Parts: sequence; C-alpha cells; structure tokens
Amino acid sequence: SSCVYLPRYFESTWFIWVSQMNHIPMDIDYDKNEDWVSTQLHATCNVNQSVFNDWFTGHLNFQIEH
Repeated sequence: SSCVYLPRYFESTWFIWVSQMNHIPMDIDYDKNEDWVSTQLHATCNVNQSVFNDWFTGHLNFQIEH
C-alpha cells in the first residue's frame, strides 16, 4: 500500500540530501602533497548555517567539524 512506501520515499530522499550535500568536494587547484587530514579539510566544505539547515540536517551541515 502507498501509506508504507510514501514515507520511505521521503525518508530516502532526505537521507540522500543530508548525507551527500556536504560530501561533494571542493576543487583543489593542485596537489600540494599534504597529509590526508589537510587534504580533507581543503576538499570539504560546510553548508551555510541557518536555523532550517541546522534542524534539517541534525547539525551535520558542518562537515569539517563533523
């Protein structure tokens, strides 16, 4: 029945949005031969802070700190 699948559809859409929105890396112009942690800090980004984003993502919009 649709009452079972509709919540799953919204839940999976939400999960994909939250888990992937700040895992898309930023461009790095050139390889600086840095260690793994430094490279991760340069290649990830936080999503803009707002009351909605903080609530919607459970504060996972702060990728670097997460």
